Amino acid sequence: MFKVKGLHVFRFFVFLFGFSNLYSQTYISDFEESIFKEFKADSINYNFLESLFAIDSVMNKEKVIAYREELLAVIKNLPQKEDKDKKEIKRVKVIYDVIHDKFLKKYNLDSYFHNIFKDGTYNCVTATALYVFVFDNLNIPYHVKETPSHVFLIAYPDSYKIYLETTAPGAYGYSVPKETEVKTIVDELIAYKLVTQEEVSEKGYMSFYEEYYYGKEFLEKSVLIGMQYYNKGLTHLNELKYDEASNNLIKAKVFYSSPLIKPILKTIMYTKVNDLEFKTQEDVDYLIELIKISKYPEDYSLHQLKSSLFKITQYDENDVNFIEEVIVKFNAVSNDKVRNEAVEYLYEYLARQAATDEELDNALRYCDNILNINKNSKISKEIIEYACFKKVMLSMYDLRSLENFLVMTDKYEFLKSNKRYFISLAHFYGNMSLMNYKNKEISLAAEYLSKFEEVMDGNDILNDVNKYLISELYLKAGNYYYFKNNYPKSYHIFSKGLDYVPGHPDLVKKADWSREEF
Repeated sequence: MFKVKGLHVFRFFVFLFGFSNLYSQTYISDFEESIFKEFKADSINYNFLESLFAIDSVMNKEKVIAYREELLAVIKNLPQKEDKDKKEIKRVKVIYDVIHDKFLKKYNLDSYFHNIFKDGTYNCVTATALYVFVFDNLNIPYHVKETPSHVFLIAYPDSYKIYLETTAPGAYGYSVPKETEVKTIVDELIAYKLVTQEEVSEKGYMSFYEEYYYGKEFLEKSVLIGMQYYNKGLTHLNELKYDEASNNLIKAKVFYSSPLIKPILKTIMYTKVNDLEFKTQEDVDYLIELIKISKYPEDYSLHQLKSSLFKITQYDENDVNFIEEVIVKFNAVSNDKVRNEAVEYLYEYLARQAATDEELDNALRYCDNILNINKNSKISKEIIEYACFKKVMLSMYDLRSLENFLVMTDKYEFLKSNKRYFISLAHFYGNMSLMNYKNKEISLAAEYLSKFEEVMDGNDILNDVNKYLISELYLKAGNYYYFKNNYPKSYHIFSKGLDYVPGHPDLVKKADWSREEF
């Protein structure tokens, strides 16, 4: 039978925290790893027989070739295709019996494909896989069918509909189930919620059974590879070996998209994720895998996501490079909501840290990434505001610094509505005017002085502008015109300075001297 036992242990998971590395995709051999890489690269043109053997840790290509030759030698002596229907049906039964007698000696729930060749033990998955290989070589059409706890074959599904029960040798292997057996099988489907009682009642058990099992729905043969890993995962699960269980269940997913795998994995992984310190990238990989198999936010909430992200950022040894690598991994998450929430959270952390460490360009770079995700982010705007105006404070207040400031404020338009924008402009224009007066660049000095006064007079920033700068500027400008004997001009400048710095003794004195001269 195809195993479903072991699911009852789920209820105990929430009390268990001793397992270590549940999402670490490891392989038991180089041969197995090569099989997975081959299938992931091309899920159509892969080696089915080699893939069935990959679950055996001591297997290699040479051994597979030997087993393949053993199989082909038996297949070579099987009866050839018949033209008449009755003879062909009888031929399939002969093939069934020969293979069963030759290879399948003892049923064992916990067996794998290689066990058939070692000691003849088998289960429904491995026996079905054996017949699939045989039928492929004999060009016998078939369907692989699955119930919640069993796998079987239908040979000639579009014509003869030969039911092959691989776990029952002899006449029972292809007998039509009795009505009581049919009822048990269909009731199992209802119990697993694969069908409804209403559907069954409408058609009757026998009609429903025939339609369900002989219908067009069937599985690709590759699922038989995955079912082996699924069974192995459940075996480890019952033994409370959670690392091994999850590793094999994750492998099973590559070949077998059973709806039962995700709930099992999620149950294990939810328990594990709460215990992770997120001190390695492997821990992050685990979280990413959990997110991939979870419904957001039904299964994995925003609160849970941020709790994990907080642990990532707060582990002492997780530096900027570590967190940037985490961001790369989250950027590959397909769920837009999860991806954006995580990436924004991590960039916010990096932006704050960069701003705190006065790494202002990095802070701005991180904030740019945030705004690409959320153009209304208050946190990023606050950090941008701090970084931009801190760069102004640390600047030389020269032309290059002014140009950089104007570029920044054009890029971040919201800064222009901030009072500090005008305060910064006043300091830039004031300093540049003073510098040009000192360098005798009078036309430039006058131009920047005019801009300074325009900003000062048009905004309520007088109390926020450096008074020493104002007094030095107006003394320097007024003195220039005073010593040029342009007393009305010097008086006007000294008086304007007094508007900004009332009662300044040097400005008062120079204004009085200018007035006396004219």
